Amino acid sequence: MANKSPAIIQQYLEEVEAAAEEVISDQQEVVTLDRRRNTNREALRNLRNNSSTSEPRRESERTWICVGNMFLRMPNSFVVDSIEKEQKQLDTEINNLRNSLRGKVNKLNDLEHKEETRGSSLKPLSQEEWRAVRQALGK
Repeated sequence: MANKSPAIIQQYLEEVEAAAEEVISDQQEVVTLDRRRNTNREALRNLRNNSSTSEPRRESERTWICVGNMFLRMPNSFVVDSIEKEQKQLDTEINNLRNSLRGKVNKLNDLEHKEETRGSSLKPLSQEEWRAVRQALGK
């Protein structure tokens, strides 16, 4: 880079900066979505179990929820179903962000002339693959 013009160096630095901002933005989005997912998990646990007693809540009970800037009283079963659907959507969004993040980190590493991050392309075993592993181990 010593013999390069200032315009080329500036363009290179802008590309690296843009790639780094994408990575940081995606990482922050994953953290935000994960916090929301954890909050939903807590809400589900409280809806399924009455915090004042050890007996489960009845399906006919109604629960207050906040939708936008309104509070609504909805059937407990509807609220649980809605939160479970949102959990599935959040899981999908987080997985998609994490998968795209791998490529963005590799792009940033390429721009910075670094090696690819080891283990960044690993994927978890599916349930079928786990069954095969357990079967091979005799469990």
